[in-house]
Amino acid sequence: MRVLLVEDEVALAEAVAASLKKENYTVDVSYDGLDGLDQGLTGIYDVILLDIMLPKMNGVEVLRELRREKIITPVIMLTAKSTIDDKLNSFETGADDYITKPFHTKELIARIRAVSRRKGEIEDAVIKFGDLALDTKLCEISCIETGQSMKLSAKEFQMLEYMLKNKRQVITKEQFIEKVWGFESDAEYNSVEVYISFIRKKMSFIGCTTKIKAVRGIGYVLEEQKDD
Repeated sequence: MRVLLVEDEVALAEAVAASLKKENYTVDVSYDGLDGLDQGLTGIYDVILLDIMLPKMNGVEVLRELRREKIITPVIMLTAKSTIDDKLNSFETGADDYITKPFHTKELIARIRAVSRRKGEIEDAVIKFGDLALDTKLCEISCIETGQSMKLSAKEFQMLEYMLKNKRQVITKEQFIEKVWGFESDAEYNSVEVYISFIRKKMSFIGCTTKIKAVRGIGYVLEEQKDD
């Protein structure tokens, strides 16, 4: 899952980002409203964590602009404000949830999972395609036919989850880099190729007939073995 955190308190942003990364989330951080809006408008995020009191553009204005541009990404407002008017204003603007500082990281993670479920971003704990199954809780793949399983690294997991959530769609190398490494990353196309190779080897090792097919000059797509 890819999360955008828009928070101007650097220490808090770093602490929250570190906690989310331990949960295998990919986190991008913006420290002001304008940059947060620019990143949010890309539509690549599964959840946006948005502070209200931000420099350059406050969180409510950012949220209003995101919704005006038809960005439906779930948004959780993070703020020290806790009055009923503040909460109502956030919800009326299009927020999905609201958490008051200081908060416990476990509560924040629970709220992220809750808004994601409501928007259909997180479905079953196990995602299946052909004879391949990905356990999103354990970060491991298994073959339905052989019963064998194997752990994935964080990036392997994120890439395969992305493909499984976009079954039969060709995912470009640019999309992989944006989704898994982020816009500010200096990752190159060969990084995508290397991790695809790792995933393929693990799928082969556990006996999967489902394959990752390369579409020349474009990207990759999952392909299930068809019976003759």
